[in-house]
Amino acid sequence: MSMKSNSAFQRLQAEYRRLSKDPVPYLTAQPLSSNLLEWRYVVRGPSDTPYEGGIYQGKIVFPLEYPYKPPSIYMLTPNGRFKTNTSLCLTITSFHPDSWNPSWSISSILNGFLSFMCDTSATYGSIETTQAEKRKLANDSLGFNIQDPIFCELFPEITAEIKKILEERTAKLATQNSISNSVEQSSVSSMSTSASTSTSWLNNLIGNLMVLFCLAAFAVIVRFILNSATEIQ
Repeated sequence: MSMKSNSAFQRLQAEYRRLSKDPVPYLTAQPLSSNLLEWRYVVRGPSDTPYEGGIYQGKIVFPLEYPYKPPSIYMLTPNGRFKTNTSLCLTITSFHPDSWNPSWSISSILNGFLSFMCDTSATYGSIETTQAEKRKLANDSLGFNIQDPIFCELFPEITAEIKKILEERTAKLATQNSISNSVEQSSVSSMSTSASTSTSWLNNLIGNLMVLFCLAAFAVIVRFILNSATEIQ
């Protein structure tokens, strides 16, 4: 093992301990169990942004020369801001080695990434989508992430949280559908009752008219008979 790679591993191990001790708001990161130079990170969409409620996974690939050379950053979860599985051009990535500062930590990298994610500036790897599209992707991000076995392995607590949220969504949807069906059935029953009432009223009207017609006919017949009797006399 070279001195450079040994330095990278020592630095990454130290940063992992630091992250475990002092978590960063909205952010968490874990190295792969098989490769300390590749990390997966999770970004939670901040409040009052179109990413609110979303949970996004990405990866950071560190060079053997880290921390003297910058890492590459990728987004893996569809998000509406960056292409997925594409190395992103940021000042804190390998696209700009001249801007890199070896004192920057993984926390600094992720905070810088989150800040740029909430911005609208264009760069290589960024895309343009509407606010509605971003919100939809934020909603869909939870189900997308738990399909990834690496995500589930590295972030079991977040995976459990996501499953609970998805179960609550399913239960809420089932309740809404049940209420909707009840309303529709009530509406159909009301329409049926109304139709039945209308039919009954019409039948009563026809019956009454027939009675009046019979009485009028009877009166005419009686009058005819009386007139005939008078003429005969």
